[in-house]
Amino acid sequence: MSTGELAEKSRYRNAVIAALLERDAAKDLRRINQRLLDYAHREPIQTQRAIDIEAPRYTLTEGQQVPEVHASEFEVNHLRAAMASRGCLIVRELFNSTTMTDYCRVIDLAMEPAKHSDTQEEHSARLATIFSNPPPQLASRLPEPNLSYARKFHRDGGSAMCVESASVSEHLLELYKSVGIKQLVTDYLGEAPCLSALKWVLRRPTLPINRNGWHQDGAFMGEGINSLNMWIAANRCGGESGAPGMDLLPQRLTEILGAGEGEAVFDWSVSDDAMTTSQSSHEITTPVFEAGDALFFDHFLLHRTQYGGDFIRPRYAIETWFFGSKNFPSNQIPLSW
Repeated sequence: MSTGELAEKSRYRNAVIAALLERDAAKDLRRINQRLLDYAHREPIQTQRAIDIEAPRYTLTEGQQVPEVHASEFEVNHLRAAMASRGCLIVRELFNSTTMTDYCRVIDLAMEPAKHSDTQEEHSARLATIFSNPPPQLASRLPEPNLSYARKFHRDGGSAMCVESASVSEHLLELYKSVGIKQLVTDYLGEAPCLSALKWVLRRPTLPINRNGWHQDGAFMGEGINSLNMWIAANRCGGESGAPGMDLLPQRLTEILGAGEGEAVFDWSVSDDAMTTSQSSHEITTPVFEAGDALFFDHFLLHRTQYGGDFIRPRYAIETWFFGSKNFPSNQIPLSW
């Protein structure tokens, strides 16, 4: 192997990618396909939502705008209280920072699978298999032209659906379970969780950032669902870090506000004017995140990718929407956990 080939191979070799290369891709494919099949004929049932459950009172630490807690102290009552008070919670160091930094390369490969499909080099060929391994049920649940539209929507915005790679999906579920996420989400939602194929994504937003990105996910998911989103930073971002984080309006909302009205760009987005004239008693804030920090929120939080023109680095993140296994939005292609 030439020096150039060795350099190319080592460029993509880290602990997470090594683990992915060692996985049984066929087994992962069968498992993620079955997860989708589990919801192929299931209809949602209205149940009590997490935000309807009485929550403890949350007191912000002086100087805080967004509630936060360290992972070593994190429990479901922190989440329930923060969500009831401000609609979101930051959990510091929830995931190992090195693991999340390694996921930056995973996200690069997921964004650009065609660049790593040289069948003359075993390593590149294996990477191509790992990152282009969608389950057959994805096409069944999202028949054309909808699947192509979904892929283009993600590609244009700088993201890729996790289920496009069965092994990435299964690796993430194992990682989540190892830090207690499955039990925590179950306790918070009050029912076993499912996930969303459309909204479980690897993110590397395209620069420059569109200023018109304010939205509530309930605008296209529906208001009555039982939801919780976990957004994980894979690199340092937000604030003045040089990479876009998240702009947040940390306020407990329980309805959809003016989606698609005025100068909104999309029928699910909220215009700057609507943001300015909303009856909010809280200021927009842009927290700084380190690799491994997680932001939790639900389908009512007003947020967008941090807007600005001075970003010098990309932002990497993993976003996972969880829903109640009974009370879920069927239009987001649920899958079992």
